[in-house]
Amino acid sequence: MKTAVAGRTILQSVAAFTTIGGFLMDWNKTHLFNPRWTPHAKFHDAMTILSGTLLGASSLYLLNKKDGDAATNLKTAAFLPAIFYLAQAGSFTFPGAKGMDAEFPEKIPSVGRIRLNEGPFSLVMLAALGAGYLLARRETN
Repeated sequence: MKTAVAGRTILQSVAAFTTIGGFLMDWNKTHLFNPRWTPHAKFHDAMTILSGTLLGASSLYLLNKKDGDAATNLKTAAFLPAIFYLAQAGSFTFPGAKGMDAEFPEKIPSVGRIRLNEGPFSLVMLAALGAGYLLARRETN
């Protein structure tokens, strides 16, 4: 039972961060208020912020829902934020796309030669979602 609670806590934490993370990370001069960004680039940033907000909030709703199929709610609640982080990690494969360290390297921490930009962060969040789901599903089985 303790592992199921820990799993749900992990899922709720990732969902909560996904809900507000775009505002925390992008509502500043490096992104939305960056004078070098075109209005269309800002539109896409706003769309990304709102996508994370909607996916995270939907996940939180399902994690707190008392009725319905608990197993399906749990799977969907884990999958919704994963969509956001899969898209974030996959964005590095598009031509010319780079992480924030390309423009603001001083703002990105590193461990050795590895820059802890959006790529590694996405992988950590996906791993947390996977671990949280595996722990929490014990409660629904």
